[in-house]
Amino acid sequence: MNLQFLLLFVCLICFSTNLSAQKQIDYRSKVGYIRPESPNDMTLIHNVVFVHDSMTMYCDSAIYNKKENYFFAFNNIVMVQKDTRLTGDELHYYGNERVGHLTGEKVILEDKEVTMQTDYLLLDRNDNTVRYMTGADIWDKENTLKSKEGIYFIDDKFFNFYYSVVVTSPDATIYTDSLYYDSKKDEAIFLGPTQIDMEDSTKVLTTQGTYNTDSEEVYSEQRPQIYTKDQFITGDTIYYHRKEKRGYAFGNLFMQDTTNDMITTCDSAVLNTIDTQSVAILTGNVLCKQIDKEDTLYFHSDTLRIEMDTNYKVYDLYGFPHCKFFREDFQGASEWCHYVVEDSILTMLVSPMLWTEDTQLSSDTIVMETNEKGIKKLYMFPNPLIVQNSDTLTERYFNQVIGKNLTGWFEKNSIKYAEIVGNSEIVYYLWDEKKKKDSTLTTQDIQDSIDVPKTIKEKELTGVNIGKARQLNLYFNKGEIKKMTALDNPNFYMDDDEKLPYEIKHLKGFVWKIEDKPLEPMDVFIKRELKN
Repeated sequence: MNLQFLLLFVCLICFSTNLSAQKQIDYRSKVGYIRPESPNDMTLIHNVVFVHDSMTMYCDSAIYNKKENYFFAFNNIVMVQKDTRLTGDELHYYGNERVGHLTGEKVILEDKEVTMQTDYLLLDRNDNTVRYMTGADIWDKENTLKSKEGIYFIDDKFFNFYYSVVVTSPDATIYTDSLYYDSKKDEAIFLGPTQIDMEDSTKVLTTQGTYNTDSEEVYSEQRPQIYTKDQFITGDTIYYHRKEKRGYAFGNLFMQDTTNDMITTCDSAVLNTIDTQSVAILTGNVLCKQIDKEDTLYFHSDTLRIEMDTNYKVYDLYGFPHCKFFREDFQGASEWCHYVVEDSILTMLVSPMLWTEDTQLSSDTIVMETNEKGIKKLYMFPNPLIVQNSDTLTERYFNQVIGKNLTGWFEKNSIKYAEIVGNSEIVYYLWDEKKKKDSTLTTQDIQDSIDVPKTIKEKELTGVNIGKARQLNLYFNKGEIKKMTALDNPNFYMDDDEKLPYEIKHLKGFVWKIEDKPLEPMDVFIKRELKN
């Protein structure tokens, strides 16, 4: 068999196979006739029916060309195949190509619960699709959709929509330029700029993801943006089940709460709702910033648990472990903390510590009453300890106070008054400050400022005050102890520092952890080393 004969044989096989696939259109009608001028065209009228490859088509009248295997049908067009029904005013159907053009003032497709209306449809039975290019309205039992162009895959019950797409469901409206819609799953898949407006004023902006119009599930990639009445959320990937009020997000999360003036960032978050409580768990580089006109509070913990009601109103926050916070006027650290939003009360447990100005405060438990300006009142129990470096040039002389319980009052985040009750003890260094002429200052040193002092203060240690009492009342000025009263059998004495042993000058539980104090916002990520 030579090559030319082989090619001819292949072509004949392909041609004969194509002919066998081209089924002839069957027809019936009450009246039919042929005009002499068009011998291949038969005019059919009254109850005309065409059947082609499992599809039945009805009309009032038609022109049928048996030779070319096509027909033109007019008025009251109905096309039926399985669950799909098409109606219109005029149909051009080509049997060999298996393609039909349906036009009319109202061209309607009905497929089970899905209905589509337009003025022109292209039916392609090769891939069993219906296309429109002049705009259409689509609806089912709950949702409506509009777009300029689209394709409906009849077998899969799947839509592709293009240009000015609007989907309206009972709980949301979607605006996009490109949308796939699976009517079996009630799921919209978007691949371009998309906006979802929900009934509770929540707005979602995204470029890639899915939305289920029945379950109200949103899954989105490419850093979607979610806006609620009081919050803004964005991240690399976000999933949210609105009906069940649960979801997750991960990848460079940013959350802003305008009601509480708070910004939170982290790596991942999980949201769950049970009964009347919603809980969000944040992990990975968690940072909360409480914005204030005068200053900003920075807070970090490895994990942050946020408890809310079902309307996402926050009422409790738990941080653990490695909690740390920074504000210019006070700083703190603990391994576990709990903040009650309604009462503005912060509880710190497991090695809690506070720094305000030059004062370090620590105990087994620290409880703070706060307001929008910071600390209002402080409770420390048991084993409260106040430490101050009495000489900032060295770390040898520390003022200290201990007891069983401490209550402190603050003003502008600076401690002003404290009551230490129960076996109170104090170590307080006394200094004599003298003014000394500074002979080292030159004209060059002071030429740019008339406020540079001509004298400096020199401190001389005069002794150490050691005392005990059932209760100590301390008065502070700029964080330093300036006045003290002792109640209930006080016992005090003063001695030279050099004569006192270490155990006397350092009260029980003494610790100075200035290296743990965050000096700037990002220091909250530095973990402390705790001794077991």
